[in-house]
Amino acid sequence: MTSKICIHLLASILLFLFFSCKQKEKQVSAQIYTANNVSIENNYSYAILVSKNGELVFEEYYNQKTKDSLCNVQSLTKGIMSVLIGIAVDKGYIKSVDEPIVNYFPTEFETLSDSNKRSITIKHVLNQTSGLAWKGYLEHGAWLQSEDPIGFVLKKPLLNAPGTTYNYNSGATHLLSAIISRTTGISTAAFANKVLFTPLRIDEVDWQRRNDGHYDGSGLGLKMKPMDLMKIGLLLENKGRHNGVSLISETWVNTLFDPIEKKPTQWGLKNSSHGYCWYKATLNGDLIDYGMGYGGQFIIMVPAKKLIVVSTHNHDTPNGIEQQIEFLNVRLPKLIDRYGS
Repeated sequence: MTSKICIHLLASILLFLFFSCKQKEKQVSAQIYTANNVSIENNYSYAILVSKNGELVFEEYYNQKTKDSLCNVQSLTKGIMSVLIGIAVDKGYIKSVDEPIVNYFPTEFETLSDSNKRSITIKHVLNQTSGLAWKGYLEHGAWLQSEDPIGFVLKKPLLNAPGTTYNYNSGATHLLSAIISRTTGISTAAFANKVLFTPLRIDEVDWQRRNDGHYDGSGLGLKMKPMDLMKIGLLLENKGRHNGVSLISETWVNTLFDPIEKKPTQWGLKNSSHGYCWYKATLNGDLIDYGMGYGGQFIIMVPAKKLIVVSTHNHDTPNGIEQQIEFLNVRLPKLIDRYGS
């Protein structure tokens, strides 16, 4: 009789502890997603995923989105383009990122009067230091409508010597897509499927072509599932290896996040630097590497904690900058505190 009472008592204690933990987890989640009086029901979040030591520890979807929803990743596209450029270098399609882009656009350059543009390299495009004029989002409408997106970019005035001055240029990164297509002989999407997406079992993306026929490299036309973004984050965390196979050379992964290659930027966290289409910053003492798209599309890696955070948000809003700042400065620290230890 006494043993039965002990068993029932033990079971009651275990149930109490189980539900207490569940309630605590809900409270933590609520703290994360109601920061600054922004509730789950009325914010712009679509998905937030967290991986710790390669294992998924948090996965939530909001505002009618599910794990199968394709989300516009905006300028995270640039980070993926940079990965693809690295693979193209690894495989010998591109000799070096120090090559002048005129080698890939000889016909287009014939019509350009400023010979100084011939010193623009692939690396300059990756680092947003091409020197070409670009007025941010004010250029997007005309560029998207242009029948010659490549010429639209290359004909812009050269304001600074290539490699000297940082100026975020979405049109210029589209040149990377054209370079991949022209060097590999297949479309950028086909190349991505072959060397990156298929090996990672990324089986569905929605990737728009621009009017020149090349898949968008600017950050204005790629949709992916949040879990597939996490796969890319894990690949980078593992120095380019997936299931024991090297998809990206460790050398290129190290280059992507090398602080020497970064320049200060006004985007993202206040102390961020940017290069090779990826950002680097410190947050509450933690060094983080991240890719970012307008509105709060993120792949965020905290190397010392083996932590990856992926988020997607509604990009179709004039408040996109505020959304991404709020996520980086309010929600992200809570996620790191909760799952980083």
